[in-house]
Amino acid sequence: MASRKMKAELRSSKKSKKPSETKRSRDDGVIQLLDGTIAVIDTAKGVVSILLARGILETIANILTVVKTVIKNKSDFQAIANKCKTIGERLKSATKDATADDLPEYLGRALFRLKE
Repeated sequence: MASRKMKAELRSSKKSKKPSETKRSRDDGVIQLLDGTIAVIDTAKGVVSILLARGILETIANILTVVKTVIKNKSDFQAIANKCKTIGERLKSATKDATADDLPEYLGRALFRLKE
């Protein structure tokens, strides 16, 4: 039932959000789902008395933890990349007509290299 509710919320939020916000929201939902699943597995490990089964549950929880970390890191990296792109676009716009003579020497050299 929770997944139906989550899907409905995602559909309604897609109408009002940018694609990057929708992706981030979806990633957050997946991370929350993984957190819940890992918690259930950890609880089950405490109840299960068979050593082999406990080991299998622990392995599954570890794999899900790795998946969660990869999703979070990818999302964080994408946010940083988007900010860098925005900064680059604004810098390019602000300096499109500037020449090396208009700016301090170190800044002029840096801008010249960026424009190459």
